[in-house]
Amino acid sequence: MIDELSIIIPTLNEENHLPKLLKSITEQNFKGNLQVTVVDGKSEDKTVALAEKFTNIIPGLEILQTKRNIGYQCNRGAEKAKYDLLLFLDADVILPKNCLSSLSPKINSNKRFIASVFHQSSDNNLIDNIFVCVAFGLFFIAKVIGSPVVPGDFILTTKENHKKIGGFREGAVLGEDIDYCLRSYRSGAKYHLYLGTRILGSPRRARKIGRLKLLITWIRSFLYVRKHGPIYDKNFLKYSYTRN
Repeated sequence: MIDELSIIIPTLNEENHLPKLLKSITEQNFKGNLQVTVVDGKSEDKTVALAEKFTNIIPGLEILQTKRNIGYQCNRGAEKAKYDLLLFLDADVILPKNCLSSLSPKINSNKRFIASVFHQSSDNNLIDNIFVCVAFGLFFIAKVIGSPVVPGDFILTTKENHKKIGGFREGAVLGEDIDYCLRSYRSGAKYHLYLGTRILGSPRRARKIGRLKLLITWIRSFLYVRKHGPIYDKNFLKYSYTRN
């Protein structure tokens, strides 16, 4: 059961998406306590200014500015967490109104775990939703071979687990989410993929990079990270959505 949750949102130039996520958080029918921390990597647009407009709407909303790196930003946000459950979100997702409340009864907060939920395209495009289903099919294959992964845009875990594995690998440019899940699972954390709860994810990566190319990039990243750990070389796969 979830009754307290610390939400951590790393951002970089997300003026077009972060307000939608923050608005969706204000509309949750979740009855517990929420702490929201936006950790910005020195955005060059209006991300921070737009986030500040929610400080009077979301009680306790905190905005941090740090150096630019997804793992580093997530770790700084986790350090600020006052609750035992952590939820790492990308800025370009939207939470349906019942997202957190539907998760609440499924979670045993006394056990160390790592979890994610089903995704749906934010504009409900059929081709994008088929792409998502294919991606989740790959997640099931990864679980079968003993190397489960969670998509980095929605990672639910415990503060205990985060500390036990030493948090995210800082400095990585790709695969830090895959590595985080694998190290959690290998250290004894339970793995959950809740298909009955969904979030709305942006299809911008698939549309910009190309769906097939993005799938191949994800598969190559998974295979590399599974054996070697996260990727630190920006030129290794030339992925345009690295945040360093």
